[in-house]
Amino acid sequence: MNYVQLETFLSVANTRNFNRSSEELCITQSAVSTRIRSLEKSLGVELFTRGRFGAELTSSGVKFQQYAINICEVWQQAQQELALPRGYEGILRLSTQFSIWDKFVNNWVIDMREQYPNIALHLESDYSMSMMEQIANNLLDIAVMYQPRILLDIEIIKLFDDKFVLVSTQACNLKTLDKDKYVYIGWCPNFHSAHASQVPFLKAKGVTMGLGTMAINYLKEKGGSMYIQAWRAKELLASGEFHLVKEAPSILQPVYAVYRKKTEDNALYDAAIKSLHSVAKKIGTGHSDI
Repeated sequence: MNYVQLETFLSVANTRNFNRSSEELCITQSAVSTRIRSLEKSLGVELFTRGRFGAELTSSGVKFQQYAINICEVWQQAQQELALPRGYEGILRLSTQFSIWDKFVNNWVIDMREQYPNIALHLESDYSMSMMEQIANNLLDIAVMYQPRILLDIEIIKLFDDKFVLVSTQACNLKTLDKDKYVYIGWCPNFHSAHASQVPFLKAKGVTMGLGTMAINYLKEKGGSMYIQAWRAKELLASGEFHLVKEAPSILQPVYAVYRKKTEDNALYDAAIKSLHSVAKKIGTGHSDI
């Protein structure tokens, strides 16, 4: 088994077609078939069923797919760390929840580059569940998220509270709000619980969404209301397209940094956590005016 075979397996698993994978990988179809057969021989199982409509993963192939993804990610991680440019002491891989990215990451990167220019950075965005899995499997160094899980040897520190406020495309208060046009955004389970407790009369009806950007674009077109982060609400209110719903309670959602501290990388982690705290302090004081 080698990296090339795994790369070929993942390509076929994605395209479901040996011909398309040969084009994607710029090799012949026979080379794709040879690599897959060799991989199947080394594992002792069939990974695909071949038919006139393409290639489908077997039950063994489905089970093996996540292992292949993890192995390839570890390999890519090793390549990045071993290929550090001269003058860099190490690399940190950080990921944040999609909804935190815009506000948090740019500030953190700027601070890290100014304070620790000898540390290389790799940045991504993802969902909490996926990031926790990557932290547990050592595929990610630090994750910033709303909903961490307590796991053995995993450090969890609170950074700040993200404040959510209710905004509407029509000027109104909580009593006159058109509740039929309310769009619920599923920020995370903690937010869901607080939402149900503080505004139980705002129900998810015709439209629910998973990302704030989606809801903003929809409401600009159709009108309605939503709970959104205070920092983003400030921009929307300034545009005149949205109004703060008077008398509506705000909802606070803690933001956490999650990491598995490695003794050999103490200096890297200490620098990153110090920078995260510094940026979080600045962000945490920016909600009081809304």
